[in-house]
Amino acid sequence: MKKNLLKQGVSRALINDCADFRKIYGVDSIVENRIPEVSEVFIGREIWEKAITAILEGENLLLSGPKATEKNLLADNLCQLFGRPQWNTSFHINTDSSSLIGTDTFIDNEVRMRRGSVYEATINGGFGIFDEINMAKNDVLVVLHSALDYRKIIDVTIYEKIALHPATRFIGTMNYDYAGTKELNEA
Repeated sequence: MKKNLLKQGVSRALINDCADFRKIYGVDSIVENRIPEVSEVFIGREIWEKAITAILEGENLLLSGPKATEKNLLADNLCQLFGRPQWNTSFHINTDSSSLIGTDTFIDNEVRMRRGSVYEATINGGFGIFDEINMAKNDVLVVLHSALDYRKIIDVTIYEKIALHPATRFIGTMNYDYAGTKELNEA
């Protein structure tokens, strides 16, 4: 991927900063298989540089555009470049907060937490990909507020309050001007 980014004119310094990020924030071998190995590379120097810079600065991303503009490819490429495990959530009418945080389940005669995608990304320093985030119901997005603002925590009611791993980032994707979607300000 590095060669392809250099061919596109992406800053060598930014690419080196990504390598440093990978060294600083190792990945547990249990979740290494969640790091995407993508054979296609997103094309767009300016977008690459903006996305890399935002992630290095600790920011989350919202990738929006018309359908089929490779938003998910860029998200996968970013996970691969930064060496981060990925947890995906596709938003639709049936997505609820337990899909993100988790839910109680009964295992070996006791109630245990079955962790959701946000919980797993939070504790493992992963990238949480929110596909079609503009399709999410308002009550689902509420659970993300404390993770996305300055607090950088998730509060798992009755279980624990968890600080985001310093490598954790969230990348939302959304189509606009596409049947069935809504603008985020309508949410």
